[in-house]
Amino acid sequence: MVSFVEQTDKARVPLDEQGHVQPAREAAIRCKNLTKKFGTRVSVDNLNLEVYPGELYALLGDNGAGKTTTISMLTTLMKPTSGEFWICGHDGVRHPEQTKGAFGVVSQDVEIYMELTAYENLRFIADLYNIPRKIGQERIKQLLADSGLLDRANDITGEFSGGMKRKMAIAMAMLHKPKLIFMDEPTVGLDPESRRQIWSSLKKLRESGVAILLTTHYLEEAELLADRIGIIRKGKLVAEGTIEELRHKIQGIRSIAIRLHHSVDLDGLKPKLDKLLQRMPTEVRLDSLRHTISFAQPKDSQLVIHLHEVLAWLEEEKIPFSKFATSEPNLEEVFMGLATDASDIDQERLGDFELDD
Repeated sequence: MVSFVEQTDKARVPLDEQGHVQPAREAAIRCKNLTKKFGTRVSVDNLNLEVYPGELYALLGDNGAGKTTTISMLTTLMKPTSGEFWICGHDGVRHPEQTKGAFGVVSQDVEIYMELTAYENLRFIADLYNIPRKIGQERIKQLLADSGLLDRANDITGEFSGGMKRKMAIAMAMLHKPKLIFMDEPTVGLDPESRRQIWSSLKKLRESGVAILLTTHYLEEAELLADRIGIIRKGKLVAEGTIEELRHKIQGIRSIAIRLHHSVDLDGLKPKLDKLLQRMPTEVRLDSLRHTISFAQPKDSQLVIHLHEVLAWLEEEKIPFSKFATSEPNLEEVFMGLATDASDIDQERLGDFELDD
């Protein structure tokens, strides 16, 4: 598995398992100021992006953020208004035909021939790519086996379940052994079991060295699969990094919650809280229903120091409590914090988590 370190010039440098810098590799995707306008509306705004072999990059954004337009340009279906991009070293703007053979695509809509069998679908794709018959037969058999569909090879795909059809679409996209695969919301509408099967397929592809650009509305999916995440809003890439890197960009989402003893008068805590806030400015939330108090951890502060301050305050003020817990922001909180205007962020979310009995 390849990890990445971010240098001062923002270049992503691949590291091996021992943390040593690997020889420079060609990016599977490289965008430079990629822009798409529809009249006066800017759908994608000066996008700069790099994805490397063996990396799964998740592009997140709400409806209309520019995700699908980005993929349409990178797959040469749509010409950029301005900017450049390269796919596995091929200039996608100047040489789109050469670019097409380097990647596979799995779109939101399952694009398979419903009247054909699983084998016939794959055979048709092999012929389109002029893959020699013997080699094609071997690849078809292997892909069907990897997809768990070998025993359904001669069945009409129109009779398949949604998950089976999506696995067929992935197999068809991988038949010509591309170095890169675009996944535009590949698990949308699938049941939980089918989604997990697709996740397993994506992990295997990544481990084999294939680069994957994934768009998804399922934050759990990105959190589970992605090496890096980009958040796009109104056509602009507003944040990028690993999940941990993105979490550290959020002010006040990491929290400490304390369940106070039932004898504590929450309304009477204000003078005592004022003393704490003088030495440790932070967001505070009182929950009278749960009888808890929660503190948002200040940005860039160490959790152990933050905990020490809070526990010392509880002891100094002789405030009895029964439980406490810390909360790491999940990807949904990170997304909301980075993909919306600061004025839109619901501060009531801070510290809103359960203390188990």
